[in-house]
Amino acid sequence: MSGRRRLLVPTLLAIMASSLLAGIWLSQQQSGETTWGSAPPEVQAVMWPEPLPLDDFALETQHGEPFGPESLRGQWSFMFFGYLQCPDVCPNSLYAMREMRQFLEEHGSEEAEHQYIFVSVDPDNDTPELMREYLSWYDPDFIGLHGEGGQVEKLARAMAVKYQEFVDDNGYRSIDHTSSLMIIDPSGRAVGALPPPLQPQRMAEQFQRLRRFIPEHS
Repeated sequence: MSGRRRLLVPTLLAIMASSLLAGIWLSQQQSGETTWGSAPPEVQAVMWPEPLPLDDFALETQHGEPFGPESLRGQWSFMFFGYLQCPDVCPNSLYAMREMRQFLEEHGSEEAEHQYIFVSVDPDNDTPELMREYLSWYDPDFIGLHGEGGQVEKLARAMAVKYQEFVDDNGYRSIDHTSSLMIIDPSGRAVGALPPPLQPQRMAEQFQRLRRFIPEHS
């Protein structure tokens, strides 16, 4: 992939996601809702203008267990979309998720179980067996989701996650994808996103501020 296109694609993805956020914010302001507007700036930085309900989807974990909307209810969930052959962004993000979890545990912030989820955007190549081995290296409790491409796309679209496969002139294949960590509340709604660069302590602190605000204003 040319250096120029590597710079353009992430920028286009960010613009598309920002446009969706702006549309949601505008519709919320027109309806008179002030929840997002009443949040402090540090919460607004990671909070969606309004909770996003997730469409019905049917995926499976790396252990062959069914995973759908009901699997997201009852605990906070952190969801990252990527693929196993990703050379740098995905490994770094999974490491950051592991360290974020450790930070929250060490600082007594795990009031309830949190789920850390990796969704494959390369279902034709990321088999359950490969996902089990790959994710266990980071954290055996991480959940890996895979399934038919349409089901992955449905879940991704609900959270404005973008991904697209490219093959350069030399036959090198890659998938450009959103690199934010999505936050899902115990009601199973997407309520925010932690933007890159994913830094464990900052991620944990941003989430803690968001969690303290949402129960009072949801």
